Amino acid sequence: MATLNQIANDILTAVRPQLSDDSELDIRQIKFWIKNQRSVLIRNEINRNRTIDSDITQTLCVELECVDASDCCDIKLGDKILRSTKEIPETLEMHNKKAITRIGPVNKKKESFNLVDYERVPFVTEARFTGNMVFAFMHDKYLYIYSKNPRYRDMEAASLRGVFEDPEIAKRFKSCDDITVPCYSDDSPYPIKTWMIPSMKQVILQQLGAVSQAEIQLADDSNNAKSDPAQQ
Repeated sequence: MATLNQIANDILTAVRPQLSDDSELDIRQIKFWIKNQRSVLIRNEINRNRTIDSDITQTLCVELECVDASDCCDIKLGDKILRSTKEIPETLEMHNKKAITRIGPVNKKKESFNLVDYERVPFVTEARFTGNMVFAFMHDKYLYIYSKNPRYRDMEAASLRGVFEDPEIAKRFKSCDDITVPCYSDDSPYPIKTWMIPSMKQVILQQLGAVSQAEIQLADDSNNAKSDPAQQ
């Protein structure tokens, strides 16, 4: 799979002959456009009821801590619950699917947790026959995990897989495969389907073409103004 650096450099190489000598185009701007186009392409694809391919997802190793279940910082209930130590990155907003595809133990062979909406938490956690079930939900950008089985509090981390709005934010988290390295860098495989890359490049090159034409026109106008005797 291509990396963000490879895609961005390919685009910059293709557009460079069209740029003026004093162009201030920065590769960071190209990466920003790539992220935006990725979101548009993936959202359009999944909203057509297509499956969420593993190529567009990322897996985060989410560290957990035991906190009070109270929603108010200055009121303690004495009821403990597991919460992620960091805010979870924004997931891609879609019409008919959840962008989070799995939350579970870091051990891939273990059963996933039951992902529920925050509003349903009081009902599912108090239902009968849920003694050993583990529930996960998102609230105020944090991941929460709860079970009636008190042993669940021994978990130090959970695995969360999903489609994120900005893949770069995943670098705040450790990799589930190697906790000594971050989940993401611009030299990591970029979470996008291979067939989407040419379409994305075409749109961005069109945008850059408009930018280069504007720069050339601006340079010509400036040169004309300098050579016009009336301006002296």
